[in-house]
Amino acid sequence: MKMNIWRRRAIVSVLVLLLAALAGSALVYRALWARYDTALAQLEPRSERLEGVVNAGSEIETLLASASSTVAPMLHPAGETAQTDVQQKLRQMILASGGTLVSSQVALEPGVDGKLARVRLTATISGEWAKLVNFMESLQSHRPPFWVRTANIAREGASTGAGPQTARLTLQLEAPLAPEKVKP
Repeated sequence: MKMNIWRRRAIVSVLVLLLAALAGSALVYRALWARYDTALAQLEPRSERLEGVVNAGSEIETLLASASSTVAPMLHPAGETAQTDVQQKLRQMILASGGTLVSSQVALEPGVDGKLARVRLTATISGEWAKLVNFMESLQSHRPPFWVRTANIAREGASTGAGPQTARLTLQLEAPLAPEKVKP
């Protein structure tokens, strides 16, 4: 049986097309496999690092608790009444040293760019030199601290006489606040 020439050409054409499709499929498969290998090579180190972080989770929590307990005494408590609380602490320190609070101003400075929120205070205190020195000493050792930004002192009254010398102390202070806990 002799095959028709058109039938033979059709069969050859189909076989050539199948070979071309097979070759194209192989090229696409190879390209996709190369992309997969590249992506896998990028992800493996990242997943290993993440796995290391997850495995070190309890150690990280322990270190974070240790760091928090070390830093906590250096920060004033945050909250809605932080400004008033910090101002009241300063007022108590002034009165305990025997000075007189003439005026005080307080402003909350929110934390931005990774910095802690803080309360800025300006206070004017008057009293005898020795009492003002006592106040400054207690301010230096107080925890949580009040950071002195500027201090101006001026003598009040006459500079002669047997009585104690009085002065007026104007301070600009900062009180760092603990970060507020985020509620989940």
